[in-house]
Amino acid sequence: MRSRVVLLALLLAGCGAGGSTQLPIACPNPGLLAEGADLTRYRPGGPQDLTGLDFDARLIGLNGSCRPGRGDRSINLQMTAGFSVERGAASEGRSVDLPWFVAVIDRRTDAILSRQGFVERVNFGRNETRSTIDSAPVSISLPVGENRQASDYRLLVSFQLTPEDLALNRRRGPR
Repeated sequence: MRSRVVLLALLLAGCGAGGSTQLPIACPNPGLLAEGADLTRYRPGGPQDLTGLDFDARLIGLNGSCRPGRGDRSINLQMTAGFSVERGAASEGRSVDLPWFVAVIDRRTDAILSRQGFVERVNFGRNETRSTIDSAPVSISLPVGENRQASDYRLLVSFQLTPEDLALNRRRGPR
């Protein structure tokens, strides 16, 4: 019994109001759009097989953090996206531009509230055919308050696909 009282006293001492300890701020959950996580491009006019492959890219992950905004009326999110890219046999240069975007979705209505597009350049060294990189940091500010919380938002990341790219991803299925 005495050990329980001592343990409880120690736990409560750690919860005291002594100082400016802040709890971590909640971040909206980011995710990869499944149909937009792959981008495969072939040489124009060439065969759509390994001999005509320009590059094959994948979104492989997201990383980020949140902090309170000005006057605690917003959440400032900073995130990066991870990419894995493989140059194909038809690739003529040593760099690849990857168009991608981040969409902010209202979780209650599924409406797109904002969308930011980016292009990430991947440079390959001599005789290098594969590369994994992280994007430059992306900053997003989301309003919060009495009627809106971080959990009311959803962030989706995807490659910017042409209709042909999307059709290929749908035929191929998730990888």
